[in-house]
Amino acid sequence: MIKKILIVDDIITNRALLRQTLQALGGYEIIEAANGSAAIIQYDKEKPDLILMDIMMPDMDGREATTLIKAKMGDDFVPIIFVTALSSEDSLTTALAAGGDDFISKPFNVEVLASKINAHLRIRELTQQLNEKNNLLTSHNHHLTHEQNLIEYFFENAIKQSFLDKNIIQYHMSSMSAFNGDLLLVEQAPRGGLYMILGDFSGHGLSAAMGTLPVAMIFFKMVSESAAVGDIAHEINHQLHKLMPPGMFFTATLIEMSASCENMSVWMGGMPENYCFNEFGELKHIIHSQHMPLGILNDDDFDSAVQVFNISQNDKIYLYSDGVIEAKNLQGEQFGDERLKHTLVLGKDVRFKTVLNKLNEFTGDENQNDDITLVELTCCRVPVKIENKPGHCQKYPLSWQTSVSLSVDDMRSSDPVKNLTNFLCAMPCVSRHKGVLYVLLFEIYANSLDHGILGIQSADKVNDKGFVEYYKRRDKALLGLEEASIHFDFSFYVESNENFIKIDVRDSGQGYSSKSIEKSDDLLHGRGLEIIRSFSEKVIISEEGNALTVLYKL
Repeated sequence: MIKKILIVDDIITNRALLRQTLQALGGYEIIEAANGSAAIIQYDKEKPDLILMDIMMPDMDGREATTLIKAKMGDDFVPIIFVTALSSEDSLTTALAAGGDDFISKPFNVEVLASKINAHLRIRELTQQLNEKNNLLTSHNHHLTHEQNLIEYFFENAIKQSFLDKNIIQYHMSSMSAFNGDLLLVEQAPRGGLYMILGDFSGHGLSAAMGTLPVAMIFFKMVSESAAVGDIAHEINHQLHKLMPPGMFFTATLIEMSASCENMSVWMGGMPENYCFNEFGELKHIIHSQHMPLGILNDDDFDSAVQVFNISQNDKIYLYSDGVIEAKNLQGEQFGDERLKHTLVLGKDVRFKTVLNKLNEFTGDENQNDDITLVELTCCRVPVKIENKPGHCQKYPLSWQTSVSLSVDDMRSSDPVKNLTNFLCAMPCVSRHKGVLYVLLFEIYANSLDHGILGIQSADKVNDKGFVEYYKRRDKALLGLEEASIHFDFSFYVESNENFIKIDVRDSGQGYSSKSIEKSDDLLHGRGLEIIRSFSEKVIISEEGNALTVLYKL
C-alpha cells in the first residue's frame, strides 16, 4: 500500500531534493508544504502517514507546527521526523520536546533517511493495529456489559417479586462470579399456601443466569393461575428445551405447600436430596430426585409426576444446591451430603445457622468453586394473597391506547428500551410485568433497528469475531443514520376476563424476510423472534417485513 509523506520546508530546492530522493526509493505519494501553517492545512486535508519537518521556517516554524499537529492526532500516530541543519544539542532537544519523533541532519544520508522512514512507518502500522484491536475490545465489552445489565436487571426484579417472609423463609445465596447460576423464587398461592422453586443452571456466570428470564416468567404466571407444580415443571422444561443451547440444563426442586399446611407436592429433577424435620427435631422425610433436570427432554419424554408428603405445622424443610455439598476445604475434601445431614440432625432449633457456620469453618480461605444456596422453609399456614401492588388489576379497567415514536436521536441514546419500558409500566396493570416486558421490547426494538432500518444480517454472528464485527458495523451504521423512525402503538384490552397488551411496531426501513433471521443452534444469532414468540400469545410479521404485531397476556 502506497504511503503518503508530507514534506515541510520553506526552501523549494530542499523540498525538491527530498521529493526526488523519496521517488527514487519508490512506494510513496509526496505532498508538500512551504511553512508550518500550510503543513497544518495539508495534514487536515491529506492525512499523511509520515511528516518530514524542517525546523527553521518563516510564518510558523517546525516546532510550533509539530505541537499543533500532534494535538490534532488524538489516538492516531503520525510520526514526525525533523530534517534540520541545527547542530546545537539544546535546539534539537527543544525540537523533540515539541512532539517530534526523530530527526536527521542536513545534508542527510539517503540510506539513513530510508531506514528511519521505514522504522517509523512500521511503528505507525503496529500502533494502528493495536488501536483497532482496542476498539474491537471496547465495542465487545460495551455490548457484553449491556447484556450483563439486561440479565442483572431481570434477575433482581425476579428476586424482588418473591415472597420472602423471614418467619417462613431463611435463605443464603453466594455466587462464585458476577451472576448467580442458582435461582430461588417463592410466591403465595392465590387460594392460600405457598409455591417455591430452587434450581441450579449448569455452568456459571452470565450464560447460567440467562435462564432466569423464562423460568421466573413461567413460575409467577402459572402460580397466579394456581397451576400444579408438575404442570409448572412441564412448561419450564418445554421453554428451556426450545431456547437453551445444547448442554445447558436446569436442575430444580418445585414445591407446593397446601393452604391447610397438611401436605406438600414436590417435583424434583437432578437436585441433591432434601430433608424434612418435624417440630421436635426428628428427621421426618428424605426427599430424593425422581426426574431428569429441566431442559433436556422433549415434551413426549417429560414426566410431570410429583411426590406428595404429609407435613405439619412447624415442620422445617431444608433445600440446597450442590454447591453446598461440593464445597472443598484446603485439602481438596468435599463437605459432602453425610456431613450436611449430620449437621442438620444435631443442629436442632438453629440448624440453618449451624450449617452455614460449619460450611464456612470447613472451607476456610479456599476459593468458592460453585454457586451456593441453602434454604430453610418453615411449614405454616400462608394466607391468601391479597393483590395490592401498584399496577395490579383488582378490577378490570377501561381499555386504553398510547403511542410512542423513536427518532434517530432516541435510537442513539444510551438505553431507549429502558425509557420505553418505564413509560409503558406507568400504565395500569403493567408494572408487575416490567422484567418480561423489558426483554420483550428489547428484542422487538433490536429487530426493527438492526434488520429493518440498518439492514444488518445477524447471521454474520457465526463466532466471537463475527459477533464483535456485527456490533461494530451496527454502531457505525447507527452513527451515520440521518433519518429513521420506529413507531410503537400500545393498546390494552380485556377479553374473556383476561388482560392483554397489543404491541404494534412499524419502522421506516426497507423491510426484510423473516426467513433470513431464522434461529440457529449456535445461539449467536437468530434467537430474537424465537424469544418474542415464546413470550407472546401471537406474533404477526407484515409481508414487507417492517411491521410487527405482538399480543402479550398480562
